[in-house]
Amino acid sequence: MHGRDIIAMGSAGLLALAIMLDLQGCLPASIRTAFIPKTIVVDSTGPHFLHHSSEIKYWDRISTADRATNFAWMDDTGKVHEMNEYYDKIVVLSFFSPNSIPSLNQLRAIDSARALGDTNVLWIGVGMKVGQNGKGVMLLDSFARMHKINYELLVGSPDFGFTYGGIDVVPTTFVVTLRRKVSATFEGFVNAQNLLSAISDAEKKR
Repeated sequence: MHGRDIIAMGSAGLLALAIMLDLQGCLPASIRTAFIPKTIVVDSTGPHFLHHSSEIKYWDRISTADRATNFAWMDDTGKVHEMNEYYDKIVVLSFFSPNSIPSLNQLRAIDSARALGDTNVLWIGVGMKVGQNGKGVMLLDSFARMHKINYELLVGSPDFGFTYGGIDVVPTTFVVTLRRKVSATFEGFVNAQNLLSAISDAEKKR
């Protein structure tokens, strides 16, 4: 393949070529890292889940620009769930840090929004910079107990954040429609009223 052919392929073609070579087992590791987002590998040391806290077991390696990346986590029994299984629910995905005051305020605003009892919403928090190899799960579990959070908290990573455009600010919150398109993005704190308004807008986008 000549250089002019590679240029003509564009980024989408290069990604497709990289994936094809990877599936055939002949893509060098350095090129694979450059072109294909990493998939998280669960460490054997655990724990991988505690109560409502879990590692992200895996996420889609390939996603389109207009669709939210599907991902999986474990519940308190170890059963694996995927976001796309909840096809009848709007998803609110909030990236936060336990050490960030704005993040704590965001989680309180989410609690206020959840208190209204809209069962058409799946609420998920993603903790950033909380550690790996089970340490992150234990930290999030302690954090959830301290702040009485009873929805899913997942151990995040820069690689996973990259699939949502990169997380430069915490909190960052996404509202995802039933068709799994991101309909609203809030970098920084968003109050309960504006969050509920964004959810209402997302519910109208069938």
